[in-house]
Amino acid sequence: MNADIPEKNDAVQRSSGDYIATGGIIFSHSLQHLYGQGFYVILPVIYTSLGLTPIAAGFIGTVRQVSGGAASMFGGVLIDKLQQWRILILYLSLVIMGLGYFLVGLSPTYLLILLALGLAGAAGSIWHPAALGLLSQRYSERRGFMLAVHRSTGNAGDVLGPLIAGSLLLVLAWQKILFGAFPIAVILAFLLWLVLRHARSWQQLTTRTTNPRSLKEQLVALKDVLRGKELILLMLVSGIAGLGQGSLMLWLPLYLQQTQNMGSLGIGLHLGLLSGVGIASGPVFGILSDRIGRIRVIFIILVAKATLAALMAVVGSGTLFTVLVGLMGAFLFAVNPLVQAGALDIAAGKRLEGSMIGLLWGNNAVFGGISPVLVGFLVASFGYGVLFWFIAAMEALAGITALILMLSNLHPHQRADAAGV
Repeated sequence: MNADIPEKNDAVQRSSGDYIATGGIIFSHSLQHLYGQGFYVILPVIYTSLGLTPIAAGFIGTVRQVSGGAASMFGGVLIDKLQQWRILILYLSLVIMGLGYFLVGLSPTYLLILLALGLAGAAGSIWHPAALGLLSQRYSERRGFMLAVHRSTGNAGDVLGPLIAGSLLLVLAWQKILFGAFPIAVILAFLLWLVLRHARSWQQLTTRTTNPRSLKEQLVALKDVLRGKELILLMLVSGIAGLGQGSLMLWLPLYLQQTQNMGSLGIGLHLGLLSGVGIASGPVFGILSDRIGRIRVIFIILVAKATLAALMAVVGSGTLFTVLVGLMGAFLFAVNPLVQAGALDIAAGKRLEGSMIGLLWGNNAVFGGISPVLVGFLVASFGYGVLFWFIAAMEALAGITALILMLSNLHPHQRADAAGV
């Protein structure tokens, strides 16, 4: 199955309860981003209070990326083998993630903060192989759109998290803000259980595909998919783009604090703006990818991101810089759901949904995990101005890779279409 042609299949009839359950899964995704993105506003406070260096701050981002990627990669394979437990995994992901952030608030030292963040990152990321695998099977004919909507609810959390964290930091210590993660996660997991327990078609997805398959058979099926060059190139596009994107969310708050003396509320507003536009634009890109192909849309997004990052480097500050931050938000998170949809197109019908999502998260963790520390060295050596040039270069390189994939000889008929033949 080629990444640009999603299959048209939807064997299960839907009821109103099923749509409510779908909304529950998609909405619950916002909590991960509420705290995950809110933490970036808290980070400058931790940076100052602990007297961290740029490299130490970068390592915080690396721990979050690597722990999440490792959990997704290995957990995805396991989830495909134990598909009947996918809904339970959703509940546990929320609760353990909340516990991790609660422990960050309790941690008195840098090392303990790293360990607690690793737990939160791993627990939160295991959500994606389970949730996206279920959504992919349930809505195979609208895969790009549904995965983009799932990402957009994450964007909603990305908007609210920084705004709430920035506001609360005016009246609360950062530790107390993180204490709230655990009870909120428990409540949301309970609400999700209420809407899923009677959703007939969602329950069928966890029972009808549970024919026993050994781990060896699972890995053989995954190996067969990896033999195709298309998936490898798709992963390379995602990884290189992640090198740039992984830098922005961590370093923009520090850039604003260190170069413009911006406070927590202003930083929260900028991070909220960076995420807010994507709530609407993400589903639009998803619909386009379902209609005209994943790779074409990915290429357009990467070109836009590279251009905007270069403009941010030139402008540097002021109102125009804030406008550019908002424009970047329209494209920033749009690539990953389309790459995920493309990978799921390739592996359709092979019961590898969790493995595909886990593989992509692991791939992104390798690239994205390098990025924060790498930028930390660059900032320490050349100053904060290097940040946006680095992002522009990585997004441009990813765009070139996407163009190669789009025009390659892997699928001659796509090449002709892309060339306008």
